[in-house]
Amino acid sequence: MIDRVHFEGFKSLHDVTLDLGRFTVLVGPNGCGKSSVLEGIHLLSQTGLIRKSATRRTQGILGAFGGRRAPWRLASSPPPATIKLAARQAGGDELCVSIELPGTASDSDRRAVFEVSLNGPEGSLVTNVPSKEGQRGLDLLRVRRFVPVVYLHLDANEMTRTSIPKDEKPRMDADGAGLASTLAWMKGAAEDELAEITSGLATIVPGVRRIRTLRESVRRKRTEQIDIDGQPLWRPVEEALLGDRFEIEFDDKRVVPADLLSEGTVLALGLLTKLREPNRARLVLLDDIDRGLHIEAQAKLVGVLRDLLALDPELQIVCTTHSPYLLDRFEPAEVRVLALDEHRHTRACALTEHPDFETWKFGTQTGELWAALGHAWVSARRGAGGDK
Repeated sequence: MIDRVHFEGFKSLHDVTLDLGRFTVLVGPNGCGKSSVLEGIHLLSQTGLIRKSATRRTQGILGAFGGRRAPWRLASSPPPATIKLAARQAGGDELCVSIELPGTASDSDRRAVFEVSLNGPEGSLVTNVPSKEGQRGLDLLRVRRFVPVVYLHLDANEMTRTSIPKDEKPRMDADGAGLASTLAWMKGAAEDELAEITSGLATIVPGVRRIRTLRESVRRKRTEQIDIDGQPLWRPVEEALLGDRFEIEFDDKRVVPADLLSEGTVLALGLLTKLREPNRARLVLLDDIDRGLHIEAQAKLVGVLRDLLALDPELQIVCTTHSPYLLDRFEPAEVRVLALDEHRHTRACALTEHPDFETWKFGTQTGELWAALGHAWVSARRGAGGDK
């Protein structure tokens, strides 16, 4: 379990340290850095991951910090600048990625210098990336312990589309694509897990009886190359493929196709599926856990997640919410409050660190406590989000 994360120079996270538990919820106004915390943890987890593509074999850390996530775009200030991401495992190693951005914004991403360090009971390790020695260093088992992390950006539209399985053992993507194929595979190879998913969904959405999967023909367009007199030409080709779709049967015998289900039902199903799939991640990061859910469904979802945490001692969940009703299902010690200071830098504190917490905590639910205390005290508190 990751019990502490630290960020410097990363987006609005100028200098932020957060302690994490098995189940941690981040709250605060829009734009205060909640999603940045999740993104930073996920990027750090890519350090020991080897990504394979059709054209090249790329180290996860270099592949992660590319394109829209090029380091110079993520830095809190213009170059020269330094970005630091760190995570500590309870009783184990602390992994730190430091990125130096010399020069100017126009060329710093091409000359960014990555340094990866490990410090813990098994000793210390420092390696530079990119280099052949650094790439070999990233394969160490100690670094790979930080890999099993998934950052979910569930999209109900993607989840309800007919999906074509990419692999023999399908896995739902972070945006929910491939949900139907994952459920279809579970129906034949992981029936117990599918039954638990159905049971959990029925707790959140009353009346759910069964999740049904069906095959459906899908027509897909692609281009292929042909040679005419030695000259390569490209032509469009339409092919028919077999895909998977799903629907839900309710207790009253109604059968509702995926695309007619409510967004909250689809999102809850996707989350439960990801938490039950084989070789699942140990740390699940989830933005807006309450999205699309009625107040009662929010409470039931938290209950189901707590049941999963009790069954799987290695599972850890970090999520964000704007719902005081959902917070009522959390203990104050599980809540981290984020806010921006006068420099638009993120500050973060545990809800229990409020100076009047001991006075307010009696007879007050967590959501009510957060609503009453607000978040202004976090940015005003000296050292908030920095020194620990």
